[in-house]
Amino acid sequence: MSLSAPTVPDLVGVVGAICVLYAYWAVSNDRLSAKSATFHAINALGAVLLLFSLLFKPNLGSIVIELVWLTIALFGLYRARHRR
Repeated sequence: MSLSAPTVPDLVGVVGAICVLYAYWAVSNDRLSAKSATFHAINALGAVLLLFSLLFKPNLGSIVIELVWLTIALFGLYRARHRR
């Protein structure tokens, strides 16, 4: 397997992965609350960016997990907004 130069969709997907990983790290290290709108917004952004990259190199399993991840994040955002 040879690696080719990353494309724009690849780079967008990497940024999405960084968003999701950062949100997990921030909650794990008490930088963000798992109930905060910020946490859910970062996760939603990460899922959207990953889904964008998957439009160019589809992988059904990854698409399913990102759609579920996005749904959970949007539900969390809804709850965070209505908790106030």
